[in-house]
Amino acid sequence: MNRPKLLLTHPWMGRGGSEATAMWALEALQDDFEVTFSTASPLDFDDLNQAFGTKVDPQKIRFIQAPRIPTVNNPFRLAHLQIRFFERFCQKLAREADFCVSTYNPVQFGRPSIQLIGDFSFSEGMRKRLYVHGDSKFCHRETIIRRLYLSFAELISVPQIPLADRGDLILANSNWSAKQLCDHFHVSEAKVIYPPVVLPEAPSHSVRDPLGFVCLGRVVPEKEIDRVITILEMVRGEGFPVTLSLIGQLDDSRYSNRIREMISSREWIIPKGFLSLRKKQDVLASQTFALHACRIEAFGIAVAEMASMGCIPLVPDTGGAGEIVPFPELQFATNEEACAKILELIKDPESIPRFRESLSARVARFGPEAFKKELREHLGNFAGLKKTSVDADSKQNLAPAH
Repeated sequence: MNRPKLLLTHPWMGRGGSEATAMWALEALQDDFEVTFSTASPLDFDDLNQAFGTKVDPQKIRFIQAPRIPTVNNPFRLAHLQIRFFERFCQKLAREADFCVSTYNPVQFGRPSIQLIGDFSFSEGMRKRLYVHGDSKFCHRETIIRRLYLSFAELISVPQIPLADRGDLILANSNWSAKQLCDHFHVSEAKVIYPPVVLPEAPSHSVRDPLGFVCLGRVVPEKEIDRVITILEMVRGEGFPVTLSLIGQLDDSRYSNRIREMISSREWIIPKGFLSLRKKQDVLASQTFALHACRIEAFGIAVAEMASMGCIPLVPDTGGAGEIVPFPELQFATNEEACAKILELIKDPESIPRFRESLSARVARFGPEAFKKELREHLGNFAGLKKTSVDADSKQNLAPAH
């Protein structure tokens, strides 16, 4: 029996959480569908498998590279325009597929599809409402040039139907995201599927720096790496010589150069760059604390990853990261509150094992196997598919329902 044809898309494959979602979705579905994967970036499955811990088989995936505008891979990316071109291309590909899945934010495929919501960067209104650094780049500021740019992008856009009226299955990556979809897009029935997080246990014999902090994530304004540095400098000012291991690639962007300059004058910050999964876990296993400063994080894969490796994360009290770290003692609103709570933890080392044990138990629900199982179930229910395997523990084989 021929397998159903599945189109799975991501606009641009980098090294973030949505890319991890795309790779684990490919692994989840590659055996049961004829999968076509489309993205505008070049693709190296060996490199991506190593980065995310996946086992995507290139022989099982038909890859079609989407068109890209010349500026998409530099600081002047014109991302909004690129997305409009990408969406038009996906609509053409969708004609040959039985089912369509976007692994990063809504794509208008021209038919009811599955949309995995990673953040709200797809909405200009939400970007202004949510992101504290939304106007940090000149290109995002409210100017006549930006208005003309957005207007041109809309001219080449496929006809847009309100998200709530498309008949799509909307899968939010946290309860917080689901609430935003309800409040601002009138999507009242979004289901929650937490993103996949590789969850190895830290070695029991791990030797951790008692004053060691780690920050994991992309070095971009919305992640507020500068805020992490400011908070820890406040802690050092109180007489506690904390250190920071910064895991994330510094590129040639203005923000990366700013962080690079901050690091150069602070010997207690160790830039690690982008690390393979194994090397990243080795660093996490050597640190006691983690600090995440992004105020509006739709979920926070990095937070779950750091917690799973035994680090104690402190996170803002807004956004989806609080669903991973639900303890008031580990949440903060201001830099001063963050500093105060860090000092409390350092002065009370006996609380560390308690938080570590509680967090380890909580993050177990964010593992890749849970994500793959739930994604297959959602796709099966949405598309009217049925399991043909009698062994619930074996790989699921799906065929069109009759």
